[in-house]
Order: sequence, then C-alpha cells, then structure tokens
Amino acid sequence: MEAKKIVHLQFKEPYNGETDFYFGSLKAIYDTVPIGAVGITYKSLTNATRGRSEYENKKVLIRIGQIQRKTRGRSLKSECDG
Repeated sequence: MEAKKIVHLQFKEPYNGETDFYFGSLKAIYDTVPIGAVGITYKSLTNATRGRSEYENKKVLIRIGQIQRKTRGRSLKSECDG
C-alpha cells in the first residue's frame, strides 16, 4: 500500500451548503474556496501547519492526514498464491 496526503477542510458554518471538503494539498483548498471563507491565507496556513497535522480558527478546522491506496501491480494475495 502507498500513502497519499489528504486534507480535510471542515467548516464550522456551511459554505455553499457543505461543511466538509477533501483536497490533495493545502494549495488546492484555494482553488475552490476563497481566502475569506477559510479565514487564513495559504502562506500563513503553511506556516501554521508546519510540523502539525491540524489547524483551527473560528471558521474552519483543517486536518492533514494520509489516505491508504493500493499500489499498482501484483497484489499480496497473488504473490502468496504463487
């Protein structure tokens, strides 16, 4: 399995009717959501999350984690069968 970064953006009050958004990077948040809705600029967010997996302000909670994905190629099951 390989791990890929995932960013969960959770609004405390719905934004466009939604409270949960998922992104592959912090930068990707700002392609979808304006700075004013997030309540922090990209540069400040990268500084605030350096060495941390969470950030919270009065508008949002941002969690940075990893999503487990199956690697391409042969599965473990087929290797064990052989």
